[in-house]
Amino acid sequence: MKRLELIMGRNIPDAGRVSDQMMNDFIKSEIMPHFDYGTFIDGEGFWKGEHEQTKIFYIEVEDSEAIATGVLLKYVADRYRKQFRQESVLVSEVSTQTTFV
Repeated sequence: MKRLELIMGRNIPDAGRVSDQMMNDFIKSEIMPHFDYGTFIDGEGFWKGEHEQTKIFYIEVEDSEAIATGVLLKYVADRYRKQFRQESVLVSEVSTQTTFV
């Protein structure tokens, strides 16, 4: 199994932050139509010395689905980056020993 993660910072350069409503709208329009399941976690981090809240979307998939899922996540990351003027959006992939029961 693979865990793919999309980590979205919520600071908007020189324009405040991505509000809960803005994030929820993005999730409904740009993430949910592409995936049948997944998990969201609120987090905190920092980018270039500046503290910021984050929204993390992760999904566990079979190894055979990792490439296609990664392509979708990169598409979503690019949409988020452009919509909220982000310098960078993190997409990561790790191997896991997860099973669905």
